Amino acid sequence: MALSDTLNFIQQEIIRYAYSLCLIFGITGCSLNILLLSRQQFRTVSCSIYFRTASVAMIIDLCFGTIPYICSLINTDPTTTLVWFCKMRIYILQSNAMISRWSLAIACFDRYALSSVSVHVRNFARVHIAHRIIAIIICIWLILPIHAPIFFNITMGRCGIYNNQIMSFYHTVFTTLFGCILPVLIMIVCAILLYYNLILKQKRRLIFIYQQTENRNEILRGQQKRDQQMFLMLLIQIFVYLICIVPLMITYLYNAITIKTKKSADRIAIEKFTAFIAESLLYFFCASSFYLYTMVSKLFRNELKRLLYLAFMRNKKKEYSSYSTNSK
Repeated sequence: MALSDTLNFIQQEIIRYAYSLCLIFGITGCSLNILLLSRQQFRTVSCSIYFRTASVAMIIDLCFGTIPYICSLINTDPTTTLVWFCKMRIYILQSNAMISRWSLAIACFDRYALSSVSVHVRNFARVHIAHRIIAIIICIWLILPIHAPIFFNITMGRCGIYNNQIMSFYHTVFTTLFGCILPVLIMIVCAILLYYNLILKQKRRLIFIYQQTENRNEILRGQQKRDQQMFLMLLIQIFVYLICIVPLMITYLYNAITIKTKKSADRIAIEKFTAFIAESLLYFFCASSFYLYTMVSKLFRNELKRLLYLAFMRNKKKEYSSYSTNSK
């Protein structure tokens, strides 16, 4: 069996099992994110607005990213056969990927702002400000990736920019800078500053606690706990995001550098498979957010339990009402 056939078989098996599970658990998880972060406990937290927006964008990315591959198992892959779909898909994927990444980056700054001693900086962490920032993020990332549908095309069974080295390099720099380097730097810097501020804040609270009533102390401890858990949710997102995004950025850079290099069939097959694996890691990141939040945040787990309990009780109430009606 030729190398290309072997890699193609492995890719199909990954699509058949891993992509299907990723799509199911990803959409379920992101939908639960949206439901839980819309509850009263999180509704007044500006950071939750960024998380909700990122979850919506991730659902769109999962659908447009994985479904065409899954459909290719029973039919031809529209990404590599339909030019208009190739262009539309890359635009939707890049726009929503940027929206989700920058929403998470600004969420980090939001948490840092809330922990700041400066009143002016803390004013940034407000719900109405978050709504405005999200509107700006969406507008920017619906406009800036407009070059993608213009220059992307199907070449040798692959959807990409392969006949224009300048635009290929521009797309690589654009994606690497705005999709990886800048948001990751913002996340890391804000996480470090946030951690430093939380330590100072905790020391101030310990001093303040001795001067307050027990009820006031309970409120302060609750606020501290919520701050720490939001920090953990952001930290785990940064860590997983770095693991998932770096291989794709390396792939983009490699493709731009070697665009004019003559390649053998085996080398093309290896590059195509490597790009597929790097892209798959991003879908894993999109699918993992809910499970990461659940793993690190007790507050998030408690809200999930309440949501499931309410859904269960509502269902039992409907069954009881239906039984009572039939008995009469």
